[in-house]
This record gives sequence, structure tokens and C-alpha cells, in this order.
Amino acid sequence: MLNTAVGLDALEAFMAHRGKRGLSFPQPIEQQFESDTSTRRCQRLTTGILVSVVIYNLFLVADWLLVPDVFWRAVAIHLGIVTPWMLAAVWLISGRPRRVVRESIAASIPLVITLQILYGFAATTSRNAAHYQYVVIPTLLYANIALHRLEFPFALRVTAIIVLAHAAAVVVTGHMSAPIVVMTLAQLVACAYIILVANYQMERDLRKAYLYSLRDRLRHALADAASRRDALTGLANRHHMDAEIARLWRSPHEQVSPVSVVLMDIDHFKSLNDRYGHAAGDLCLKRLAAIVMAELRGSGDLAVRFGGEEFLLLLPQLQLPDAIRIAERIRKAIEATAIPNEGAGPGKIVTASFGIATSCILDLTAEDLLAAADSALYAAKRSGRNRVWPSPADESKGDAGSPPVAKRLPQRQTA
Repeated sequence: MLNTAVGLDALEAFMAHRGKRGLSFPQPIEQQFESDTSTRRCQRLTTGILVSVVIYNLFLVADWLLVPDVFWRAVAIHLGIVTPWMLAAVWLISGRPRRVVRESIAASIPLVITLQILYGFAATTSRNAAHYQYVVIPTLLYANIALHRLEFPFALRVTAIIVLAHAAAVVVTGHMSAPIVVMTLAQLVACAYIILVANYQMERDLRKAYLYSLRDRLRHALADAASRRDALTGLANRHHMDAEIARLWRSPHEQVSPVSVVLMDIDHFKSLNDRYGHAAGDLCLKRLAAIVMAELRGSGDLAVRFGGEEFLLLLPQLQLPDAIRIAERIRKAIEATAIPNEGAGPGKIVTASFGIATSCILDLTAEDLLAAADSALYAAKRSGRNRVWPSPADESKGDAGSPPVAKRLPQRQTA
């Protein structure tokens, strides 16, 4: 089941009116996007940086061929500063830091590489220096499109810093004539623009694909939830109950734990339907379902619409005396609600009867436990309705210390 604060209606409304409003999402969607993609993003970055360590150090060949006079200084910077920082970045990013920290670390790598290149360009006296400075362009490609692919806001800042730093180095060093400087900077700006456009489009497509993926997951989650819920009361249905029982009975951690089943049947429900109509019957079911839900202890408990007017509570890790107390509280709450039912006998209000069975999973099958609760419910009906069986009085006397099993009670015939 998808765990998210993003609602399907809000997501579809955003997608319908998104148009060309850029890359940003509303805060809940942005948080979900980061939650869903951060692990893969960290893996992509760490893998990309490790590959780039090898490629970056292979570029020492360019230093050796084009600026041999600063080659050993380039080796020292490569192996003593830049490579250790790249490896440190891998370690830091593998720890899955916050988004701004992660992207800032990633953005620092092309900046450090560019500074190394520009240092070599400024320090050399080689006549090939004009060719050496073009190594900055592969660095932009690496940062914004290839292995790194920075998020666009970071890509924009890094590209601007690299272009300005490169322009300053070209102008200050005086390695090239003015016309060549102009052409060099024009080419750099054009390349930077094209690279940024490509980066923007790739991120836009990534985010658009994510929105469609999230919408499909939310639709699937809603459909799955609907398939597990009773449409009228909102309680779990038999399909959900069967799945939860199967999970409990095959879980090794639950084998020695007690499981209690409370089976509840509304007394004289047919009379209520016949006298007041099905709309009144449906309203009664909804109100009683809310009372039952209020008694659940947490996410481990399950309230089920077991049949037409029957509800079931599946209560893991609960002993029989505690289950009896829960059932008695529900019984009293239903009685106190005083829903009119003229055909219900002397009280003329809606009441309910309860049958309870408890067993360790190793001792009874799920079918036997449900049969025991059904038999207990039949005993409650036979004893006058509007009661819990075993009764709280029996429990307080210690007579209900062992869970009822099917063979101890007559099998249910009619309610």
C-alpha cells in the first residue's frame, strides 16, 4: 500500500493546470518526489562519480600533451586534491543526506575540476594553452547531461560560475588574441546554453513521468483499498479479513500469541428493516460500525463487516478477558445510542449480541476459531440477546478462563 500525504484529487488538479509552469511541485508532491527518488538519485550520483574519477584522471594525457610544463602540478592536484574529494563525495552521498546537501556536494565536483583546468591554463607558458582551455566544455557536459546530471537549479548556478570563471581566466591570462577570446567565449556561452536547455528538458520529462507514475500508484492504491472495504460501513470486507487471517496464521512471530475473535450480530435487524425501511437499516449499520471502529486499539486490530448485519473484530495479541471487556463496552455503547426499533421487544431499541473466542494460533485453525466465535454468538442469542458470551460475569468469576471452542457449544442454527 502506498504511504503518502498526496491526495489523488490534488495531484490530478495540479496536473490539469500545470501547463508550462516550470519544474516545481507543490510542497506535498515535492516531498513525495524526494522520498521516492532520493535513494536512486544517490546511487546514480555515487556510480557516476566513481566512473568520472577514472575518466577525469585519464585526462592527464591532455595535460601531458598540451601543457607539459605544468604536468606534474596537474598530477599533484588530480591525485592530491580533486580525486580525494570525489571519493569523499561518494562516501558522503552514499549516506543519503538531505537534498540540498546532496546536490551541493555533487555540484562542487565540476567546480573543483574546472578550477584545476583553469589553474593549469593560467600557469602554463605552452603555445598549446588555447587548446587546453576547451577541456572545460566536457566538464559542463559531465555536470549537466552525462554522469552527474545536476538538478536544474544547481546546474544553472554551476554553469554560470564556470562560464564566468573561464571568461576571467581567458581575459586575464592573455594567452589568446582579442578576436580568439571573443570567439572562445561566444562558443562557451552557446555550449552552456545548449547544455542547460538539454538539462532542463530532461528534468522536466523526468518530473512529468514521475507525476504520471504517482497518479497511477495512487489510483491503484485507492482501488486496492476499495476492494478491501465494505462500501456502506467503511469496515474491512471478507476479502480483507481472509488476507489478514492468512498473514497472521503464517507469521512465525504470531504462532504463540493469542488471537481473539469477537462476532457481533444486530438483534432483530430484519424487524428494523421491515418497519423503517432499508435506508434506516443502512444508517443503523453505519452508526454501529462507527461505534465498533472506536474500540479498535490500533492498526493491528481489524473490524470487518462479516455479513448483512454481522460485524467481526479480529484482535491479535489479546486474551479472552480483554476481548470480553471490549465487546461489553461496544454492547453498552450501542444500547446507549438508543436507535429506535419497535420490533425489538421490551426495550424497543437496537441492541446487539456478541460471541467471543480466543486461541493461540498453534492451537486452532482460523476456521475453528471463527466457528467457536459463531457458536458463542449463538449461545448469546439463545440466552436472551443483547449480551456478550462468555459474559463479563463469567469472566470475572474465572469461568471463562479458557477460550470457547466449537465442540463445547451447540452449532448455530438461526439468530
